[in-house]
Parts: sequence; C-alpha cells; structure tokens
Amino acid sequence: MAANAWANNASLRRFSPVMPAAPATAVGDAGQSPRPRERLSAAQRLRHAADFDEIRRMGRKAEAGPFTLRLRPRTEGPRRLGVIASRKAGPAVMRNRAKRVLRELFRRNPDILPPSCDVVIVIRANFPDFSFAEIRERYFQAIRQTGKTK
Repeated sequence: MAANAWANNASLRRFSPVMPAAPATAVGDAGQSPRPRERLSAAQRLRHAADFDEIRRMGRKAEAGPFTLRLRPRTEGPRRLGVIASRKAGPAVMRNRAKRVLRELFRRNPDILPPSCDVVIVIRANFPDFSFAEIRERYFQAIRQTGKTK
C-alpha cells in the first residue's frame, strides 16, 4: 500500500498518533460554570536561586522527619513557597507527588503562616514512608516551631 493511500484511508487513520484536542475547561454540574483552577500564582512561588539561598542561609529551620522547613518573615508582599526535591528523594514520580502535597498544604492553610513570609521545604528520601495525615501534622508542627525560635 502506498504512503498516500494509507493517509487517505479513513479506517487506517484511526490509528494515527495524533490525539484529538481536549476541551479547554472541564464541564461542571449542569448550568454551573467550570471549577476554577486551584494553583499557586507566580507571585506565591520562589523561582530564583538567590532567593532559595538567602532563605536557606537566614531562615528559621525546623526538622520535620520527611522534610526540613525554613521560614523567613518579610516586611511586605505575599507568602511565597519553594520546594526542593533532589534525586536523593527518589524517582521523579515520588518527588513530584511530594511537591504537590506540600504545595497543597501551603495553599490550603495560609492562616497558620505570617502574613508575609518565604518558606523553603527540602524533601527527604523517607517522604513516601509517611501518610498524608502525618505529613500534614508535621507541616503544622514545623510552622509552629519556626514561629517560636529566634
């Protein structure tokens, strides 16, 4: 079968690797608007190496078992989060899950943090050994601990 014959044959095109475009937004309940995206804004994320280094050098430290948390109060601006997950923390799937869990804890619990601060969390290799409830409790303990030191 010639190459152009394959391209013109509709029954063979269904095996094409090109996927149809997904809808731009998820459809909610009938008559309601789609659910808004829940994510950290660009202003809430630490992105520059100099910021990470400064917080690691000058921030208050709390050891929490599956991670280490450093918090540095600021005079103004939004709360910002940075998560460090080196290859020592496991394969990419585990590192990405750990980052998602910690970002979600940061995003859903803003009232336990100072109004303007930077938080850097370093994930450890034993992170997958802990349940979400244990990680949540240790996150809260670490925040309380950094508020009492210095």
